[in-house]
Amino acid sequence: MGPASSPHVLIIGAGLGGMTLAQTLRKQGITFEIFEREENDDARQQGWVIGLHGYGLSTFFMFPSHMEDADPFHSMLDDLKASIPDDMPPIAQVNHLLPLDYAVEFAWYSLSGVPDAGKVGVRDDGSGNIIRAPRRRLRQWLSTNILIQWGKRAARIEEDKESVTVYFEDGSSARGDILIGAEGARSTTRNHILKGQDPIPRAATGVVGGTCTLSGQDLEEQLRLGHSCYLVDMPPVHGSPMFLFVALHEMLPDGKAGEYCFFIMWPDVDAARDDFWTWNAGGEQLRDFAMQKSRELPAKFRTVIESSTPMESPLRFWALAMDSLPTGRITLLGDAAHAMPPFRGEGGYHALQDALNLSRAIAKIDKDDNENIKELFGGYQAEMLERGAKASRLSAAAFSQSWDSEDSGAHYSWGQPVVPFPED
Repeated sequence: MGPASSPHVLIIGAGLGGMTLAQTLRKQGITFEIFEREENDDARQQGWVIGLHGYGLSTFFMFPSHMEDADPFHSMLDDLKASIPDDMPPIAQVNHLLPLDYAVEFAWYSLSGVPDAGKVGVRDDGSGNIIRAPRRRLRQWLSTNILIQWGKRAARIEEDKESVTVYFEDGSSARGDILIGAEGARSTTRNHILKGQDPIPRAATGVVGGTCTLSGQDLEEQLRLGHSCYLVDMPPVHGSPMFLFVALHEMLPDGKAGEYCFFIMWPDVDAARDDFWTWNAGGEQLRDFAMQKSRELPAKFRTVIESSTPMESPLRFWALAMDSLPTGRITLLGDAAHAMPPFRGEGGYHALQDALNLSRAIAKIDKDDNENIKELFGGYQAEMLERGAKASRLSAAAFSQSWDSEDSGAHYSWGQPVVPFPED
């Protein structure tokens, strides 16, 4: 489409998917505005670390039938690098292990019954096709030469045959030709599209976590267990699996200390309730729970727990799988369309893939042709929803089955099958 017929795009949400879409539109010369409900980049805890990777075998197995010819070894990150403007810094600078020269690595240890399982996992092979980045650092990279309008929480959306208008809680508004909801699992845009019949369920998963800074021998030991992060498949409690996840958030600039977090997770149907005990528990109660549940673990797996200050803000996971969406001048990407628990490390991958696919569709849109918009958004949504729903369901299933479960099947993380390797 020529510049005169290209749409002006409104993007609600300046997270991973929304910012990636903004950069791809910037490269194509398509005008846009991007809005974020947070007041600034420091408005909330930025502790999550996001794993990005190219196509892996698990992703290949999830391809919808109309993508049978897709190359399972094509890297989504190669696609990303080709789709963003040339003035972007190298993506390698967001690596959470810097300044250390370690390969990004996820490790898995089973203590639930597998004999001599040892250390298995996924490690970057030097190709750079696995990247693990702190959320704030990644957002700063994606914000290169982009104006984010902060403090813009969407209150309502109006759509007609010619345009879309979003009204914000601060009394301002914005009008565009199309609107993209990229504001995460609790999406105002999705609620508008579905006319209030929003299906988002909270995952039935209990979570307790904490954070700490490690240095010296403690840091060296944790890096040996897993350069980036590791999962411990703990002995079942009353027949239910329980997992410990430990992750390096980022190394400090001098390379002598690192910020860590841990999460103990377990299936619990009551966790989907608003009155689940962790929502109102104090720090000491949360710490006592974590210490009690981990007391039988080897000392090396308890180090981060024993060194941590509990996270008192409730941590909640979402699991959303939709089969269809209405088509019009509004669509979704990322968690707004297919929220998933983090148990396969693929949420970031799918948000980026959505943004890349959607940007190609937007490039073909004639803003004055409603049928053209419906056709292009309809094609995007069909692929995105099928891929995202399968990923969400697989992620939920990965948590509900322990390592030695007879029906657990093959294990994947970051789009790759886990393989044995020795501790460093």
